[in-house]
Amino acid sequence: LGSSANAAPEFALEVFANENYASGEIVSLSDFEGQPVIVNFWYPSCPPCRLEMPDLEATFQKYKDDGLQLIGVMALVLDSAEEGQEFIDDFGITYAVGPDTVNQILIDYKVAAYPTSVFLDRNHEIVRTWAGVLTEEKLEELVGPLLQ
Repeated sequence: LGSSANAAPEFALEVFANENYASGEIVSLSDFEGQPVIVNFWYPSCPPCRLEMPDLEATFQKYKDDGLQLIGVMALVLDSAEEGQEFIDDFGITYAVGPDTVNQILIDYKVAAYPTSVFLDRNHEIVRTWAGVLTEEKLEELVGPLLQ
């Protein structure tokens, strides 16, 4: 297995506490080897990010048994990590979410706008990058092929 041009950059995130993760637990992309992953870049005071969060959670709930994983990467541009944790609590988000403390993941994934979601197949190749709000319908359409 060589690394291809579309291989998603590896990263590790210290996550917020939620029903599936302990605060400060380290989650790496490679933990989800063989599983399709959506990496969602967001921050709490971004209105379109807030809008799509419940749809991302609903999609995760619907497809997690099929192997779909979601990782939320919070940009510390305008909000603190504490605000991120509050947001996760308020919205009942259960997938892995944590702050990009040194903005390295944002750089590696060339994130220019928020929200941005990067869709990875089971081999963690980048299938597509979506800038802007995702609805449950759109997610359905994009996730289907990843689960093939």
